[in-house]
Amino acid sequence: MAIYYVIFFIIFPFFFVNIFVALIIITFQQQGDTELEDQNLDKNQKQCIDFVVNAKRMDKYVPRNKLGNQHRIWVIVNSWPFDFFIMLIIALNTIVLMTKYHKEDEDLTPLDHLFKEKILNYVNIVFTSVFTIECALKIYAFNPKNYFRDAWNAFDFITVVGSIVDIFVSNYSVSMLLFSKTLLVVLILMHCLHVLDTILD
Repeated sequence: MAIYYVIFFIIFPFFFVNIFVALIIITFQQQGDTELEDQNLDKNQKQCIDFVVNAKRMDKYVPRNKLGNQHRIWVIVNSWPFDFFIMLIIALNTIVLMTKYHKEDEDLTPLDHLFKEKILNYVNIVFTSVFTIECALKIYAFNPKNYFRDAWNAFDFITVVGSIVDIFVSNYSVSMLLFSKTLLVVLILMHCLHVLDTILD
């Protein structure tokens, strides 16, 4: 049931919105081309208009020193293999978080339940460590000012902090743990959508 909600209420709308936006952009470009054909413009004027229309603002920070370590890290964190690896880790982490279910204490013996909790705790620490390293690398590559300028990066940072807090509180409050797990699933899925959108771009 949880997978059904994730697929049909989060992933599908994301793709449909992207398709809808793409159709609007294509239609707008076609209408613009039609309008340009009706105007009496010479070749240079049309080239100037095409240049202005196709110009894109550089959103990502690029280190000036091409030979420095910051630029090397920048190349890594902006590569599609890095994004694909992070998305794979997010998918695995989501599956692990979804292994907890309501009234599992009644289905498992106390010993089995304790063993499962320990395994999940260790796995959660590993995943959180990966996300923390990702966050640290991006902060170093973009520098803090440019990193937090992007709302998605700020959201990812909050997700990492929330995961770290969850690890610390998991040994003290079971009810808070259950609440945070549900919240973290949503946050991590949003992180996955961010990475997927980056790969598609």
